[in-house]
Amino acid sequence: MTRTPVMVMIVLASMLLAGCLGTIKNPINDDDEEIMEWISPELLLGNRVRSSPVLNQYDGCAELEEDLRNSLAEEMMVGLDQASYWHWNSWGFRGGFAEDDMLFDGAVAEMAGDVGADSSQAIDGSSPPSSSGSGDREGEYSETNNQEEGVDEADFLKTDGYHIYMINNGQLVILGVPEFGNVTLESNMTLEGSPMQMLVNGNQLVIISYVSYWNLPSDDPVRVAMMADTAEGDSLYSYYRYSNKVKFTVMNITNRSDPQIDRELYLDGSYQTSRLVDGTLRAVTHSYAQLQGLRTYPELPETYWAIDYDDPGRQDVWNASVDEAIAYNLEVIAGLTLADFSPRMHERMADGTVVEQSTVSATCEEFSAAADSVGRGFTTIMTIELFGDMVEYELDHVSSSWVEVYASEDMLILAEPANDWWWYWRNDAFEEATNIHAFDISDGGITTYIGSGRVTGTVNDQFSLSEYNGTIRVATTQDIWGRWWLDGEDWAGPTNDVYVLAPDEQGGDELLQIGHVGGIATGETIWSCRFIGEKGYLVTFRNIDPLWTIDLSDPTDPRVIGELEVPGVSTYIHPLGEDHLLTIGIAGGEDGLGLDWGNTQISLFDVSNFSDPTLASALQLAPIDRNSEDWWSWSWSYSEATYEHKAFTYWAPAELLAIPLSTYRYTYDEVTIDGRKYSYSGYEYVTQLILVKVDAENNTLSKYGTIDHSDFYNGDSGLRESYYYGSPNVRRSIFMGDYVYAFSAEGVTVTNYSTMALSDSVTLPERIDAPSYWGWEDDTIRADEEVSEDGDEGSSSGSAEPSSEPDGD
Repeated sequence: MTRTPVMVMIVLASMLLAGCLGTIKNPINDDDEEIMEWISPELLLGNRVRSSPVLNQYDGCAELEEDLRNSLAEEMMVGLDQASYWHWNSWGFRGGFAEDDMLFDGAVAEMAGDVGADSSQAIDGSSPPSSSGSGDREGEYSETNNQEEGVDEADFLKTDGYHIYMINNGQLVILGVPEFGNVTLESNMTLEGSPMQMLVNGNQLVIISYVSYWNLPSDDPVRVAMMADTAEGDSLYSYYRYSNKVKFTVMNITNRSDPQIDRELYLDGSYQTSRLVDGTLRAVTHSYAQLQGLRTYPELPETYWAIDYDDPGRQDVWNASVDEAIAYNLEVIAGLTLADFSPRMHERMADGTVVEQSTVSATCEEFSAAADSVGRGFTTIMTIELFGDMVEYELDHVSSSWVEVYASEDMLILAEPANDWWWYWRNDAFEEATNIHAFDISDGGITTYIGSGRVTGTVNDQFSLSEYNGTIRVATTQDIWGRWWLDGEDWAGPTNDVYVLAPDEQGGDELLQIGHVGGIATGETIWSCRFIGEKGYLVTFRNIDPLWTIDLSDPTDPRVIGELEVPGVSTYIHPLGEDHLLTIGIAGGEDGLGLDWGNTQISLFDVSNFSDPTLASALQLAPIDRNSEDWWSWSWSYSEATYEHKAFTYWAPAELLAIPLSTYRYTYDEVTIDGRKYSYSGYEYVTQLILVKVDAENNTLSKYGTIDHSDFYNGDSGLRESYYYGSPNVRRSIFMGDYVYAFSAEGVTVTNYSTMALSDSVTLPERIDAPSYWGWEDDTIRADEEVSEDGDEGSSSGSAEPSSEPDGD
C-alpha cells in the first residue's frame, strides 16, 4: 500500500527540541503595536494537497497507527492556530475570555476493502427463515417506500403482509393481521436503549438502537466496557471513549407472540443507515473516538492576565504557552495506540456477561484510507448474513467523515466530504469536494471494494446518488456553505452539477469521470433529485422552484433537456409510471416567491414531453381550514413526508397517496356558568393522515379523505392538560387490500378507503422511558495508589457532560 503520511510529529518535535518556536509564522514585533490587534501569530501547518481518493487497504497495523497519530497532530495544530486567531482578533485579545471551541466533532478520509474481522454464531431454537411477504397476500399490501426495487431500507415500521412490526415508545410491538381490515396486538417487548430502525427477513428481525452511556447502570458490563483510563499528574481518571454504542439485536420471531433474542452486539459510534438485499444486511456506522488529555487551548499563567493588552510581552507569554501545549500534545499523541482510535465491539451473552469481539485483525487489512486522507474517524460497514442457520458478520473500516449512503441490488455507494473541517483552515483556495466510494454487494454476505472517484461539490442526500448499468450518477451543489469570507470575484455563489462515473475498464481502482453537465441553476441549491433509468430530475431553489430534466441515455454526454419554473419547492420526487412525477414539498409564498412553510403542497408533473415538463396539478394541504377565523392560533402545520420519504405512501392499485399532517395550539379561555367564571387551558392536537386521489390519466389531484388520530392525544375533554413530549403525529401508513392502516405513537387505526369507515383500531402500549444514571461519583484515585487485588481502581465520568440524547459520536 502506497502512502505519503504527513510527518507532522517529527517536524514539530525537532523544532521544539531546538529550543525555538519555529512553528510561529507571524509573530508581532515592537514596531507593530499600532496594528497589533489585527495580527495573530500563525502556526506552520502541514501542506494541503489533494491527490487521489482511491482507497488503499492497509497491510500492517503499525502504518495505520502512524497515519492516525500524524493526522491527529495536524488537527491539534489547527486547533491551537484557531485559538490564536480568535484570541488575537477578538475582544478576548483585550483580556476577555477566549472561548475554547477549537475541536469540533467530525473527521475525514475515504473507505473500505473487502476483508473484515468476522464472527459467527448459531441461532438457537430458530427455524430456517422464510421469505418475507411470501404467500397468497404478496402484492396485496404496500411496503416501505424504498429508493430502489429489491433494496429494503431500515425503518421503524415493517410488514410481511400477515404481521406488522413497529418500534414504538421504546418497545418492539408485533401486530397481527388475521384478515385485511383487522388488527390484533400479538406481543410487545421493552427494548434496551433508544431503538430506531429494523429490518425483517422471514423469521429473523434485526433492531438497531442507540445505547447511551448515561442510560446504563454503573455496574452494567456494557457501560464498564465503554470506559478507558488516562493519567494526569498524580491522578488516574476513567472516561468513556464513546458516549454511545450502536446496538444490533438479532431476534428470532418464529413465534410472533414470544420473540426471542439470539444476539446482542454493541459497536462503538453512531448509526447512519442500513440496507437489506437478498438476506444480507449492511449497516453503516461512524465512530470518532473521544481522546482525553489533548490541550485545545494553551494553559496561560496568571501573570499573563496582568500584562497590558498592548504590551508586546503579552504575546511572548502566549507563544511560550502555545509552545508548551504543542509539546504536551505531541507527548500524549505519541503514547496513543490503535486501540485508542478504532471502534470496539462487545457482545452480551445469554448469561448476561459481556465479551469483546474482534474488530481489528493482526494485519489491519480491514482498514483502508485514501492517499490524501486526513482524519481520525471511521466509517464502518457491518455486513450481517441473515440466511441459513448461522448469523455471521464482517466489518470493514474506512478512514472517513460522515457519509451519505446509497445502495442498488449490486452496489453500495458512500459519498463523503473529501476533507475534514480543519483541513480548510487558512486554505480557502480549495472548493469543497466529495469522494465517491463504490462496493460490490452482488455476492451475499460479502462487501468488496470496487473503486473511488472525486467530484466537485456536496451531495444533498441518498437520492442524489444512483447506479445504473454499472455507471454511477451523482448530483452535487458547489459552494453550498456559502463562502462569505471570500470577495465577490472569488465567490460566484452556488451552482449545480451532474457527474457520471464508471469503474476503470483497465482494472484500476479509480472511478473515472465519463460524463458531466454543470452550470445548472447558478445561485440556487438542490432540494431534491431523482434518477430514473436513463433520466434524471433536479429541483433547485432560491426564490422559485425550477424542475430540470436531464437526459442520461448517453452516459458520456448527459444533457439538460428541459426546465420548468413553478412556485414553492419539491423536497421529494416520486416516479409515477413513465410520464409523471408525484412530489411533495412546501408551497410558495403569496407572491409566488419564497416559501409558505406552514403549507404542504403535493404536485403532479407531466414529463411525457421530456424537453417541456408541465405542472399538471398542485394541491395544498393543511390539517386546519386556513380560511377559518381562528386559523392564526394554530402553529405551522407540518408533514414528516416533506423530509422523510418513508412517510410518503403511494398505493398504485387505488391511485391513492397517504400523507401525514399535524399541528397543535395552546388554548386558554373563560366561560361563565351560573354567574361564575371558570377558566380552562390546555393543548389541542390535530394529527391526521390525508388521502389524495392521484388521477394521472386526467392530470388531476384531489383530496380524497381524512383519517384522524387527534383523539389519541387530546383525551375525552378535547384538550390535553400538558404538552405532549413524544411525537403526536401519524408517522406511517400501510395499504392492505381495501384498507389503509395508520400508525402514530398512541394507536393504530384501520380504515376501509372505499367507504372511509373505521374498521378496527388498537391502542398501543404506553411509553417506556429509558432510565438515566447521571450520578457523579468521586472515583478519582492517585496514580501511585495501590490497586486492590480484585482490580477495582475506581472510575470517574466527570470528564464530559451527561447527555441522554445521541450526540453523534
